[in-house]
Amino acid sequence: MSASTSASGLTAPSLLALGAAWLTGKAFGLRHPAPTGASGPGVHRQAPHAARERMDLRQPLRAMSQAHGPMLARLGIHLDLFLPDDPLTVTAIPGDLSQLVAHILDVAVGALRQDTTLHVLARAEGQHAVINWRDASVGAPRLSHAFATADSTTAARVLACQTIAARHGARIYAAPSPLGDACLTVRFPLHGQREARASAAIL
Repeated sequence: MSASTSASGLTAPSLLALGAAWLTGKAFGLRHPAPTGASGPGVHRQAPHAARERMDLRQPLRAMSQAHGPMLARLGIHLDLFLPDDPLTVTAIPGDLSQLVAHILDVAVGALRQDTTLHVLARAEGQHAVINWRDASVGAPRLSHAFATADSTTAARVLACQTIAARHGARIYAAPSPLGDACLTVRFPLHGQREARASAAIL
């Protein structure tokens, strides 16, 4: 298991007021979809049948540490990243995984207090690649709570995360992990698993 802690370039989000998010069966969602034609920094549109490629999920997480770590440090948020030695290969639309990570960090910047550590753990679990996010806040983790109770300043980012996850057969929800309880969890099917499920459904 390797660890990384660095990065910069995170800008303060300018968000759309899209309503409050709610927690259903541990999965995060929004009560209302984005209005037709809505646009903005928190809404990332992508062609539904855009070409997908095999990608190592560790790559956007390493880039996150390098690009945003120093900025987070200046805000009083220490990034603690743990990656496995083996690749976490998923099938993804190029650019989508980096967008997902950036949206989660934007929510974290608004939710976390100074002198907080944000732990990020990526790992393989069965037929899935899993990323767990947990802040070391006193009491309940603030990041997963922010996703569950998104307001006008975070709802666009939460919606964008849900949209990207759904496009890849992934889920975002709160669950315990080796980092502790109530972690923000992103679960992707490993390469080949999504296609296998689709073939089984056709049969």
